Amino acid sequence: MRHFLTLIAATMLMVVNGQTMLQQEHWPDGTLRSTRYSDGDRIHFITYHENGQVKEVGCFRNGRRDGIWKQYSDTGAMLTRAGFRDGERQGVWEFRDAQDLPMGQLRYSSGRLTHGTRYDEGGALASHRTY
Repeated sequence: MRHFLTLIAATMLMVVNGQTMLQQEHWPDGTLRSTRYSDGDRIHFITYHENGQVKEVGCFRNGRRDGIWKQYSDTGAMLTRAGFRDGERQGVWEFRDAQDLPMGQLRYSSGRLTHGTRYDEGGALASHRTY
């Protein structure tokens, strides 16, 4: 019943915001596995771990990755944050471990890698490089 009410609430929220539900998939136990919805010219998706935590969030525009994409651990910690513009890598990409410590960063401009940073297991700067 709880999943049904959550689905109804999410659908109502999408209608109010002008979003259209495209597809939902479920794990064998009935929990949500993925959701795809449109919002204007973008197709958004959310995938979930089997325990119900969000696994990945992102969107496409004109068939290409666009905007911020995020990946999460099964405990909810953000592992990766990456940006795209019209399918090209863009901006600062961040990588973190499950304890939320930084592992590294990559910086992109116009789809080209311009800078990289790596951190040690304690989160301290280990190396950096300009490309």
